[in-house]
Amino acid sequence: MRVSGFTIVTFSALLPSALAADAAAWKSRNIYFALTDRIARSSSDTGGDACGDLSNYCGGTFQGLESKLDYIAGMGFDAIWITPVVTNSDGGYHGYWAQDLYGINSNYGTADDLKSLVSAAHDKGIYIMVDVVANHMGFAAIADDAPEPMNQETSYHAACDIDYSNQTSIEYCRIAGLPDVNTESSEIQTLYQDWISYLVSEYSFDGVRIDTVKHVGKEFWPGFSSAAGAYTIGEVFDGDPNYVAGYADLMSGLLNYPIYYPMNAFYQQTGSSQAMVDMHDQISSLFPDPSALGTFLDNHDNARWLNTKNDLSLLKNALAYVILSRGIPIVYYGTEQAYAGGADPANREDLWRSSFNTDAEIYQAIAKLSGARKSAGGLAADDQAHLYVADTAYAWSRAGGDLVVLTTNSGLGSSGNFCFNSQVPNGQWDDAFNSGSYTADASGNVCVTVTNGEPVVLVASS
Repeated sequence: MRVSGFTIVTFSALLPSALAADAAAWKSRNIYFALTDRIARSSSDTGGDACGDLSNYCGGTFQGLESKLDYIAGMGFDAIWITPVVTNSDGGYHGYWAQDLYGINSNYGTADDLKSLVSAAHDKGIYIMVDVVANHMGFAAIADDAPEPMNQETSYHAACDIDYSNQTSIEYCRIAGLPDVNTESSEIQTLYQDWISYLVSEYSFDGVRIDTVKHVGKEFWPGFSSAAGAYTIGEVFDGDPNYVAGYADLMSGLLNYPIYYPMNAFYQQTGSSQAMVDMHDQISSLFPDPSALGTFLDNHDNARWLNTKNDLSLLKNALAYVILSRGIPIVYYGTEQAYAGGADPANREDLWRSSFNTDAEIYQAIAKLSGARKSAGGLAADDQAHLYVADTAYAWSRAGGDLVVLTTNSGLGSSGNFCFNSQVPNGQWDDAFNSGSYTADASGNVCVTVTNGEPVVLVASS
């Protein structure tokens, strides 16, 4: 169903099951990515000992996640991406090893628990995005997979190992030995379209994140995305913008892996701001709707940001880019508690070990950045203007100069004054991240002060 963003904002809380949110409605959203198994264990979870084995179930539930909606909303997030909800084969704590597409993973709770989570989120104005997989099933015996004909060998490609230099191999061979679905089959395509339509409508999901998109032939995706009836954002795990752009017309949006690499290189002091700006501009020319892409700095497939660069000031600058630059922000759970786990599964820590501390430094930083996004009108447009590109700094504006952001990559303990043209003659702003106010001269020039390496976030004075 295609509806305007205004209709969604006005009526979604009243009629959560009657409407699904399209790309326009999602562009002003701010997404918290939650591994359901790692957020909270019950509706009364206030914290506790760390999970002893991150490679298996740790005990997170739908009820636990529902109890942390205020914790999540306290950072300014108004959307949550949850990991797959379907019944998994043994050990599939993350949700990506499906066994029964129509079942709900009982480790997380019941179907009613899931409906309660979505309903409670909608009551608070929060969208829920469900993660799904069409490329493969889990490690159960194929005869035990459901629904029919997923229990038949003919529903899968012959076993082979992926050669990542060969696109056919990428689409036909197995990731980590997982049975690769024969998505070329018209019967299978219809099965998955019927299933995604059911899943979104039955549980009133507002959006769909799609796993392993490049591992499925392109002809599969338009019908699947359309059947979802909501915003779909796909994972094409590749940094080449030309390659990723080849999938841009197949669904509503994509995870912005092309910007992920140069963005992290700059804020982790291994790359230039110019390379990041050049990639931004290349994306502008290659993608039909750059503002529908999802911007992120880490996730469950990549080591946590602080594992690579343990500097909270640099992290705050990178988060300023994620939340306030073009695109839909996606922040991985635990970032707000300065988690620093390495490769999977170390980057999938339980959240309860933090005791859900809302006074944590990065929790508060995210709340400020999200507040600036909201103050500037939600930042749904493709309106980013490069203002200042230097060796250690990058500044940009959004919303016609109502938001001006200066980031640096000098890190903790650094300070300095930076002068640039804001393109807003006589503009006046308040610093939403720290304190103070700034005024541009008649030509639009403004000088801002960086303290302790933190970003400067200017929101137009009301």
